[in-house]
Amino acid sequence: MPKPILNLETAQFDFKDTHLKINKVENLDDLVNQVSDDEFNKDERMPYWAELWPSAIGLSRFIIKNPELFHKYNVLELGCGLGLTSMVLMQQNPASLVCTDYENDSLVLARKNFQQNNIKLPHFKWLDWRNPQLDKKFERIIASDVLYEERFFQPLIDLFLNYIQRDGYIIIAEPNRKIAIPFFEKLKNYGYQYTIHFEDVDQNGKTIIVSIYLIRKSK
Repeated sequence: MPKPILNLETAQFDFKDTHLKINKVENLDDLVNQVSDDEFNKDERMPYWAELWPSAIGLSRFIIKNPELFHKYNVLELGCGLGLTSMVLMQQNPASLVCTDYENDSLVLARKNFQQNNIKLPHFKWLDWRNPQLDKKFERIIASDVLYEERFFQPLIDLFLNYIQRDGYIIIAEPNRKIAIPFFEKLKNYGYQYTIHFEDVDQNGKTIIVSIYLIRKSK
């Protein structure tokens, strides 16, 4: 559960006809300070889930613009965070939606955000990308801001290879970090190709260009 001493604030997402309220941690530093040395040394765990990142906003807009990519498809989301993208996905009426995260606190707060916005709940599941326990393949796998550490590159590619259907799409939102460039080169070595779409997201008066990678196996 989110730590009771933490204060929550509400952010607003408005795009076209979609209007959502998102509970988020008011002061991320307070949550960072609760990460013990043992927790960090064990797995370098930081509470990235507690912030509403531009990539999640950009990906949510892309989903709203392209509902046909998700309507009636089986979707897996990696790193659902606060649940913004998850809620937008659920509004496209997928055949199924599995929302996953490595932090249980994230899953709890994402569920709270679904309930606050009166959106039907998906299936929430704790998931470690390095050892995923999934029982089926998906037609869509989506994620935002998951390429911030090189140690995750190969586990993510392995997950894609094992759990995306042959003609399925992988959709990744990335704020153009230099560290992510080699990941997309590695994808090509595994027979994937992609197109890139762009979303401009305002963050504290600064425009962040979010790249949306639409990825699938080469024919």
